[in-house]
Amino acid sequence: MQFHASVTGVTSILVVDDSASYRFLLVNLLKKWNFSVFEAENGEEALDILADNSINMVISDWEMPVMDGLKLCSTIRKNYSDRYIYLVLITVRQSVEDLITGLDVGADDFLSKPINQSELRARLHAGERILKLEATLDARNQKLSQAYQQIEADLQAAAKLQRSVLPAEKLIVCGFQAEWMFMPSAYVSGDLLSFFQLGNQHIGFYSIDVAGHGVAAAMLSLSVARQFLNGRTVDNLLISPSDDPSDYSITSPNKVVSELNRRFCIENDDVTSYFTLVYGVIDVQTGIGALCQAGHPTPFIVSGSGRVTSIGDGGTPVGLIDSADYEDTIFALAPGDRLYLFTDGIVECESTEQELFGERRLQDLLASSSQDSMPAVFQRVQQTLIDWHPAPTDEYQSDIHNGRSVFSDDISLLVIERNNDSLIQ
Repeated sequence: MQFHASVTGVTSILVVDDSASYRFLLVNLLKKWNFSVFEAENGEEALDILADNSINMVISDWEMPVMDGLKLCSTIRKNYSDRYIYLVLITVRQSVEDLITGLDVGADDFLSKPINQSELRARLHAGERILKLEATLDARNQKLSQAYQQIEADLQAAAKLQRSVLPAEKLIVCGFQAEWMFMPSAYVSGDLLSFFQLGNQHIGFYSIDVAGHGVAAAMLSLSVARQFLNGRTVDNLLISPSDDPSDYSITSPNKVVSELNRRFCIENDDVTSYFTLVYGVIDVQTGIGALCQAGHPTPFIVSGSGRVTSIGDGGTPVGLIDSADYEDTIFALAPGDRLYLFTDGIVECESTEQELFGERRLQDLLASSSQDSMPAVFQRVQQTLIDWHPAPTDEYQSDIHNGRSVFSDDISLLVIERNNDSLIQ
């Protein structure tokens, strides 16, 4: 009865033995079983043959000149990570210590001299099963790798799309300057923020934090951003223009938030899909503004002297309760004042002792930085949070405006400053 290789691709065996007669007997036996057989008289010659041929099984003598079987096994394991090669050592050694040594260098199985044909057939069967499993696993890993690469490419595209709706850096509109810090916990973020001109005399701004993380949260944040974009260009949600370009009506923030709540409650059949929001407007001539807080962390103003004033009255998240009422809070920005809006990823950042960073620490930090440049402020906030929520240095791969972070929640911070050359009328 003949023994046939039953797995496609498992047909090539390299026999390595310094004894020409013993090698001759083993090679001819394997050829009778329809294997394609290569032969070498030592480990170095075997490595040369492996380099030039697709061989996935090696039967090698343990003791050989030039390079023995142990060195051959360890070299193969070190140099052939692209495919699995099944290694069988032939030896007269029987001690447990010797077997452990062989396994440690990468041998899969052992054969005792003189070789029994029935035992050899059984060892080859076992080797084929292992190689079949390895081939199946490798094929699945390749598919998973391709799928992961596609998902990663899609996420990078989504992140690029999301970042495209962020305002320009160091944006100045009518004497008011806005800068921001945006650090997704993954590729995409449930946070979003913006700063834009409304008519000739007003600026608008918002900060969004969608419940949850990942793609679903990011898509909802983009949907909200689209409402704000359309609201000043298409459906008059934010501003009602007239035939006279200088004559327009600004919708109060509480009415805007109420309308958004109505729209998203109608569309939302999942009570876990909601978002917190701060939306506000500022009259650029007077510095007087109004904002509506909908479940978002309370914004605050830091004066040039470092005095902190909280602005807001809490409110209900958007898309959660269709009957929710919203109110405006009036504030004023004097020249040199900075208005800060932020998401809970900052104040809920945990230390190693699971203590929250908290609003008070953030206020104190920003108050003590009232005379610093905005980039310096962001760098200080970022470093403070890293120190508060430590992670191994080699894991930290993001900066203020790019990539992923080690934090468990999305982090964003928007600051609007009234320039010192802006005068209150």
